Amino acid sequence: MSIAPYFADLYASYEAELDDLSSDSEGRSALKKRLDEKRREIAHILPMIEFAPEMVAVIFHNAFSFNSPKVMQHIIFSEPEGYGDDFISWDELSSHLSIANWAEKLINATLEAEGGDFFMVMAAALEFMRSNGTHTAHAEVIENDDFDDDEDGALQLNESGSDWLSEQGFESVETENN
Repeated sequence: MSIAPYFADLYASYEAELDDLSSDSEGRSALKKRLDEKRREIAHILPMIEFAPEMVAVIFHNAFSFNSPKVMQHIIFSEPEGYGDDFISWDELSSHLSIANWAEKLINATLEAEGGDFFMVMAAALEFMRSNGTHTAHAEVIENDDFDDDEDGALQLNESGSDWLSEQGFESVETENN
């Protein structure tokens, strides 16, 4: 299966935003400081969820742990067209997440904004893609939630990404390091 074009495109912008925030003009690490500043300014940046959601979504960097990778994959493999009844709501999704305490206040503020429910689903999806390496075009579908080796499913996703790269003619990192 392929990641929905909506999420694939948005992830590229999300990753670029995180990269921009990562270091200052002198190359020093600045991500924590800049994210803290954005989080304090949430009331001022929330209107941006309509036209630059990736610039707001970064405030949820490392806010979630994913208890059900299968649910998250369903989201990123689906186009959220119209965000209708067939797309998962934040209330439903949040029951499949562990949420960092510091993020609760930010989530509540976001949910009060117009489009906040969909935005929170999208932000969690972007974080899932970042934390599990599912930002490549193809990812293996997880058939069940029973993971003996790796609770968050990253092992299966990394293997499928490695397999896909091999099919494209690239050597795996393991091969290159030997």
